[in-house]
Amino acid sequence: MPGAESSKPDWPDLFEEPEGWSELQQRARSEQDPRKLEAIIAEMNRLLSEREKRAAAGEAPGPTSRRGSIGPTSITE
Repeated sequence: MPGAESSKPDWPDLFEEPEGWSELQQRARSEQDPRKLEAIIAEMNRLLSEREKRAAAGEAPGPTSRRGSIGPTSITE
């Protein structure tokens, strides 16, 4: 509409990937160990779940990793 002011929506951008997401994707693509892959997928699911909870609460997306930057996943046997 002419004269309409465009503004950023008040809800979080669900299409913006969570912090560390690209690195987790890359690790998942190249991981050969099924247990390590399972841990990577679990972390990805945790990030998505946290994003969904923030969206439901109307919060803006922010850092989602409990560890800061996503590092190697340790697997205990």
